[in-house]
Amino acid sequence: MHLTLLHGYLLQGTGSNIYVANVAQAWCAQGHAVTVICQDRSAASLPFVNEYLGPQDAVPKTAPSAGQLRVIVPNINDLLPVYVMDRYDGFHVKTIPNMTAEEVETHIELTAACLRRVARAGTDRVLTNHVMLGPVIAKRGLNGTGVPYDVKIHGSAIEYTLVPNPRLMHLAIEGLRGASRIFVGSQYVRNRVMEVFSTQPNLSLMQRVEVVPPGMDPDLFHLATDMASDKSRFVNSVSEMIERNSAGRRATSVPASDADNNDTYHNQLVDRGETYDQRAVDADLLERWPRLQSNEPIVLYVGKFLPAKGVGELMLTVPTVLAAMPEVRFVFVGFGTYREHLEGMLQAFRAGDRRALTSCVDAGNFADEVDVDRWFRRLTTAEADRVTITGMLDHSALSQLLPMASVSVVPSKWPEAFGMVAVEAMAAGVLPICSYHAGLCDVVDAVQSSKPELAQLMRLDRDRFVEELPRQIQAALKYLYPSGYDEHDQRQEIGRELRAIAVKDFSWDRIA
Repeated sequence: MHLTLLHGYLLQGTGSNIYVANVAQAWCAQGHAVTVICQDRSAASLPFVNEYLGPQDAVPKTAPSAGQLRVIVPNINDLLPVYVMDRYDGFHVKTIPNMTAEEVETHIELTAACLRRVARAGTDRVLTNHVMLGPVIAKRGLNGTGVPYDVKIHGSAIEYTLVPNPRLMHLAIEGLRGASRIFVGSQYVRNRVMEVFSTQPNLSLMQRVEVVPPGMDPDLFHLATDMASDKSRFVNSVSEMIERNSAGRRATSVPASDADNNDTYHNQLVDRGETYDQRAVDADLLERWPRLQSNEPIVLYVGKFLPAKGVGELMLTVPTVLAAMPEVRFVFVGFGTYREHLEGMLQAFRAGDRRALTSCVDAGNFADEVDVDRWFRRLTTAEADRVTITGMLDHSALSQLLPMASVSVVPSKWPEAFGMVAVEAMAAGVLPICSYHAGLCDVVDAVQSSKPELAQLMRLDRDRFVEELPRQIQAALKYLYPSGYDEHDQRQEIGRELRAIAVKDFSWDRIA
């Protein structure tokens, strides 16, 4: 078959980008011809892309060959609609509610015209992503072609755009009404879709919505071998990333707050983050990378540096964990507009500056409803050096880092559509500790059915997660290393069990 994926963003990074890239690769591996319509202008450099056509290129009149992946980037006049404001190089970015009606309609028509040309080249079926604006583009672009389309709903478009702006509901309804099937990644998202569209009985959602979780590539992630080999592969991957793009952050001090209010200081920190490429690995990471030892358990965070992810609260608990378990190392991997806030918190702990810590926590409400005085403790130089913050890592590097970790923490405050980071950790034999709500519940519940004692260690109460984090990290490490950090037998056995669950329930091949 010739299958087409319609996606308005990139094929790299996080969330739906990774979802689309992996579904496309899985379909190719199964022998299908695949076309991806997206806005990744660097897709030609991706190893899994066989053919790339940019905004000025003509759409071929024939399908790709079986097992081949073609990427087409339609011309959208450089105006990129988003759900949450972020920087995309080469684009003028606007949140959808801030676009004029004319701008929205122009984007829909430009992308629909591209999809229409692809459909006339012989597409058998289309899968479009997000409730906005993909479905309405598919509806209009495929009108009269006879090609059916399905919709994969991720959570962000609903929560960040549609719910706060019901005036846009008509566009979502138009797109969903024409879909053959509607896929969601978790039971939480299914329930949320039913709730948001409860006043639209003509959509027949009960009959059309199916839960199909996102997945992971079991060939990409692997269990720990030995620390030396994993470190060597990780260093090589990071070296290649820096060689491709050396515009990432370099270590520098975060400016102290001399602002009149939290919003002003927040803006200063955000502006500092604009001075380097947020989506590049840190240019000096190899110079700062710690000399990891096998008897030093790593607590890993992978995700965006945003308030909704709970990463600020996780940083607040670092001194408490290190006081109880001084052998632990923390590694924070990600990108986002709050990178400088996170760096500033660590800098404040190192300097013993309670006021600076409070300023970083309060700026932009990075960590809310937290008593900073309770968590504050000056870190010694040796303790502060046990915390490493770095920028985004691609999957080649992340897949080498994960097996070195003992615990991965996913402390999200905002409802996650699914727990992709947790599943990838499990595939590498790493125990994830997750806020037990929304889509993350599906991951914990998959473990609960066969290993309830592990599920108990994984579960964080969303309403009390800051209180629970230090205790849960300590309990997890004691369970993994009952005879001390030099003895890895139990950790390795649990890693094999976690990977088996991840492979059985969440492999991309099965999901695709």
